Amino acid sequence: MARFRKSPKSGDLAYRLESIKALYKSISQEIENQSETGEIAQAGCWIVIYQARGTGGTYWYYKWQSHDPIFVTKEEKPSCHKYIGKAGSPAFMKAVDMVMRRTKIEGLQQSLYTVELALSDLVEEATREKES
Repeated sequence: MARFRKSPKSGDLAYRLESIKALYKSISQEIENQSETGEIAQAGCWIVIYQARGTGGTYWYYKWQSHDPIFVTKEEKPSCHKYIGKAGSPAFMKAVDMVMRRTKIEGLQQSLYTVELALSDLVEEATREKES
């Protein structure tokens, strides 16, 4: 047989509210920590692999790619791509770190948004409880 919970007591609501606030603070701090660990890839750019043919055969290289010209070339002109180099090169490793950092921050921001919704829900619940 299913068991039903009674409506939460005000102490339970206060506990849940404090838990959500602590979670919000923790996620915000983690976003700040990730931001401080190094450069973050710009939104809307990604790493692509492309093939180049030379006298020694076929080579694979990597580059930043974007729909908008957010990169600056050596000639100081805007570009939609920027050369990174071969797999394992310092520029490649840095680019992967930057994308990884951005992805972590985006995930944390989505979690923060969910916690904000939960906080709003608890405030609404507290208002209903107060009116009763």
